[in-house]
Amino acid sequence: MEESKKKPLMMAAIVICLIAAVAITFTRGSKDTGIKRFSGKLQWIKCTNPDCGAEYTMDKKEYFEWCEKPTTVSVDGTVGMVCKECGQETALAAIKCEKCDHVFFPDAAGADFSDTCPECGYSKIEEDRKKAHQAR
Repeated sequence: MEESKKKPLMMAAIVICLIAAVAITFTRGSKDTGIKRFSGKLQWIKCTNPDCGAEYTMDKKEYFEWCEKPTTVSVDGTVGMVCKECGQETALAAIKCEKCDHVFFPDAAGADFSDTCPECGYSKIEEDRKKAHQAR
C-alpha cells in the first residue's frame, strides 16, 4: 500500500480507538457502585437497651449514610444509632434469621458464619456456599 494511503488509515484507526475508549469509560463509569444502589433495601436494627429491645428495619441507604458520619465510640467499643423507640444511642445493625425470624446481632452464635442464628443455628451464607459447592 502506498505511503500516502497508510497515513489517513492509521489516523482513522487511532481516532476510532480513542472514541471506543471514551465510550467504554463512560458506560462503565455510569454504573451506580455507591450507597445509592442500596436505596429501597432494608437493614434490620436492634436496640441494645435492656429496657427497650426494639427491632425494626430502616432503609439500607440511610443506614450506610449514617455509617459514613463521624461519631463517638462508646467505652465498650460500640457505636450505636439513636433508637427510634427509646431515643438512646443503643441501636445497632442486626440480622433477621430467614428460618425462624429471630433478630440478632452478627456473630451472636460464635459460629463460623457471622449470620448463624443463635436460636436455630441456620446460616444463609453457609447454605449458599453448600449450594454453590454442590453445583460444581
